[in-house]
Amino acid sequence: MYKPLIVDASKKYGNNRWVAFSHKINRMVYLFSDLEYEHWLLIESDANVVAFCEQPLKMEVLGDNKKSASIVDMWVRYKDGQETFIEVKYSKDLSKESVVKQINVQQLWCKANNISHEVRNERNIRSNPILLSNLKVLIKQANSRLNNNQMEIMQIEHHIGEEHQQIQHIAINLKLEYSKVFSCICKLLH
Repeated sequence: MYKPLIVDASKKYGNNRWVAFSHKINRMVYLFSDLEYEHWLLIESDANVVAFCEQPLKMEVLGDNKKSASIVDMWVRYKDGQETFIEVKYSKDLSKESVVKQINVQQLWCKANNISHEVRNERNIRSNPILLSNLKVLIKQANSRLNNNQMEIMQIEHHIGEEHQQIQHIAINLKLEYSKVFSCICKLLH
C-alpha cells in the first residue's frame, strides 16, 4: 500500500483544493481540483475498489540521458487484485506540452513496471452528473457527526426491508428526527 507524498493541500499548486475523509481507507485524503474530488467520489463509492492512494508515487524515467519525473494522481487496487495508476486531467489540458510530458513519463514507468495506467477526464468522470450530485450528499452525510444508536439503525433497516417508503414516513413511523433517519440511511448506503 502506498502513502500520499503530498499531505498538505497548501503546499501544492492548483485551484479548488479539497480535504475529505475516506471511510474506505480510514484517513483524510487531499485532492487538488474539483475534477480530482469528483473522481475520488466515484472511487470512494465503488464497491470494486478495495484500496487507493492519492499522490502515491513519484515516477521517474530516463530518456535522452536525462531524468524526468511525475507524481501520479491516484493508485487504485480492485477486488480482483488488479492495480492501476490514474492521472486526472481536464480535456483542455491534455494537449499542453507539460501535460503530454507528464503523462508520457507515467505511461513509460507503468509499462516498464507492468502496471496499468489510465488518464481520466471530465468526460469519464462527469458522465453521470446526477450520480455525482447524489454521491456528494451521501458521502457528506456518511461523514456527519450525527450519531445513530444501534437500535435506531436496526429499526430503520427493518423499515427499509419491508417496502419502499419515503424517508419522511420512516421518521414519522419510528418517531425519530428526519435528519437522524436521513443520516443513518446515507451511512447504510455508503
